[in-house]
Amino acid sequence: MSQLDVYYRAFKQYRKETADNSACEKERKLIIAANSDSDRLESTKYLCRIDDDWIKAIEEGLEFVEKAVAEERQFIRSNGEVVPIEKVKKVSKDSVEHLAKHSDLITHVPEKEGDQLVPDKLYMVEKLSDYAVYENRFLYMMLVYLRDFIEFRLGKIETLRRTYFGEFSIDKEIISGKSTLKIKTEITEKRTDNPFPIPDRETEELLKRIGDCREIINSLLNTDLMTQVAKTPMIKPPIVKTNVLKMNNNFKRSLALYDFIASYKGDGYSYEEVKYRLTPFSESVANEIAESAKLASFLAYKFGNGIEEILEAEYSAEEERRRAKEAEKLKERIARLKKRAFESGKSLEEYMIALEDLIRRLEKDNEGIERVRHEVELLNNKINALLDEQKELNRRIEELNETVAQKEAEISELNQKYLDDISALNRTHKEELFHLNSAHAGEIAQIKTEFSEKMSATVSDYEEKVSALQAEVYAMRETCDRTASDCERKIAENEAYVADFENLQKKIESDCEAKIGAIREELTFVRGELDGLRAREGLLTPSRDYASRERFKELEREYEAFHKFFTQQWEFTKKEIRKNILRNQAAKNKNKRK
Repeated sequence: MSQLDVYYRAFKQYRKETADNSACEKERKLIIAANSDSDRLESTKYLCRIDDDWIKAIEEGLEFVEKAVAEERQFIRSNGEVVPIEKVKKVSKDSVEHLAKHSDLITHVPEKEGDQLVPDKLYMVEKLSDYAVYENRFLYMMLVYLRDFIEFRLGKIETLRRTYFGEFSIDKEIISGKSTLKIKTEITEKRTDNPFPIPDRETEELLKRIGDCREIINSLLNTDLMTQVAKTPMIKPPIVKTNVLKMNNNFKRSLALYDFIASYKGDGYSYEEVKYRLTPFSESVANEIAESAKLASFLAYKFGNGIEEILEAEYSAEEERRRAKEAEKLKERIARLKKRAFESGKSLEEYMIALEDLIRRLEKDNEGIERVRHEVELLNNKINALLDEQKELNRRIEELNETVAQKEAEISELNQKYLDDISALNRTHKEELFHLNSAHAGEIAQIKTEFSEKMSATVSDYEEKVSALQAEVYAMRETCDRTASDCERKIAENEAYVADFENLQKKIESDCEAKIGAIREELTFVRGELDGLRAREGLLTPSRDYASRERFKELEREYEAFHKFFTQQWEFTKKEIRKNILRNQAAKNKNKRK
């Protein structure tokens, strides 16, 4: 019987005495209701997730390691010495070869021809099997390394799985009539031998596979071959790759397993912390904790008052009363049995035998009922535990939902911030574009104003000249009546002068138009150069700004002006380059003549 079973049975017996007592039930309810929000029970366990890659590699490699061990590779070690001929038990080929090379061992020549030649001494060879070859020593070293590799990880995994950490606390104050009871309990427990880890079928199957690998390794280390090899010094890395390790498939695969294990850097497992929280307690848990708290209160009251003898006397009296009551009941039963036996017409012995059979059947039925009750109680406990776990999972789900809502709110804020930033950048871009367009429009307006002023000044000069000529015409008309010939001549001269003036006016207008075209070309080139600078600085990108007919024509004019400027500049630059080359050549020739 385990310690847990002892405590569980004792507590069950204690509950049988107090469960149906009305006073005890009342006190339990008071304890449960007092400050129930502060009741806390938390436990922490660890759920391990084992990587199966190294387990699979070990399982596959051990198959070839077993075959390599079964080969029992060995080499024959020869130990030879020269011994007297009478001690020789068996003559071998090596003995004959040695005698042929060492004729000094023959000291007696046979007296008669044809007699056998018997040497005084002979070379004896003893051949021994030596299993301590390098390959076997490698197998032993690898098996030891595998054993330590598995034991190290298996120990950590089992420690994590068997770790239990619990925290329990209650803080209550119960006032009932003239009694005030304060209970403050804190329990912290940590153990690494918890026999009830988190059930996980996958992990248990992997642990079984690891255990099987460990058993195979231990059995291989206990073979006769490995026992003999263990007596020799263990080899140390790096491993010398002999021909056997390279060519023999069993040893080759064993070496591959060693390389995999030696280069394995991970822990081989991961773990997750699983917490269970009971706040507030369920009804069954609260009842049992209230019982334990009341028991502690009773013990303190008993020893504080020194009433052990009084309670023992009352206990003995109560036990005596119960025994007397049971005896009375037994007498009554015997009387009833006698009466029933008399009424049945059977003797007391026959009636007792029938009752014993009935009692045995009832006991069997009672045992079945008791087992069913026990199973029902276990199932109820499991149901309560599952309900508590469900509450905890619901609480965790609510926490995760709150976290998700918080993250969604943060995402919404980030999206809004992104939209605000984009809007601000767009506004800034539009403002910069507006300022550039305004500056560009101002430059164009200034150029137009200057051109208009120049045109106005030119037209004013022409109008003044025309006014002067008209005055002269008027003066000449006044003198026309003087002499007709002079008038006609003057008129002819004036007409010629007017014609010249008209030609001059046309020429001036043509020059003005040419200048206006040149200014427009220069303006177009300036605007193209400005767009080029803006494009080079990243301020101007292809867009729909030039999609209209007027803007596209303006873009074409900018291109033509720039192309014309490029052509003229290239001609001018070529001439300058030729001049510089000729100048430099002339200077070189002059220096040579000097």
